[in-house]
Amino acid sequence: MSCHLPALSGRRAPCLTGSFFHFFQSLRYTTQTMATIDVTSSGYVRALPTLSRAAELIDISPAGITRGIEELGLEPVPWGRREKHLGVEDLLRLAAHLRRASVEEVAGGLQEDVERDHPEQVEAINAGIDRFFDSLPARRAEQPDRFVAELHEALPERYAKQAETIYLRHAASS
Repeated sequence: MSCHLPALSGRRAPCLTGSFFHFFQSLRYTTQTMATIDVTSSGYVRALPTLSRAAELIDISPAGITRGIEELGLEPVPWGRREKHLGVEDLLRLAAHLRRASVEEVAGGLQEDVERDHPEQVEAINAGIDRFFDSLPARRAEQPDRFVAELHEALPERYAKQAETIYLRHAASS
């Protein structure tokens, strides 16, 4: 391969520029195939739940959502003049704070919405969900005595004894 630019001597020289060009072109295609999540893109923002949809997912009134946002100091993502969306991690943090629906139910509802309405954003939304759950502290196992006491409080005596027997048998074998 030779350069199309004349060398100082007037002869054609091997073209390093062309080699670099092909290298960078292949690098560009490689980086395009690696998924990068643009959280500022309009497609991503549209996939986020609006405040009213967030209220439905958490099972609380829109006024409750607004109150929770203020309590936690969250910043909804504006879209247009009036519509606001909640980021994935903010939605799940809000669900944990408001304690209406479980965080897992809210995350599952969000995933269903995105898979149905914005399938191109599933990876980005799932990444946000994963980041939220990864940031939580590890859960500790409950004390066996406390668990058994809760069994007896929650179940009729006959079923509580049966459940306790099964639990203790399982706990001893593992």
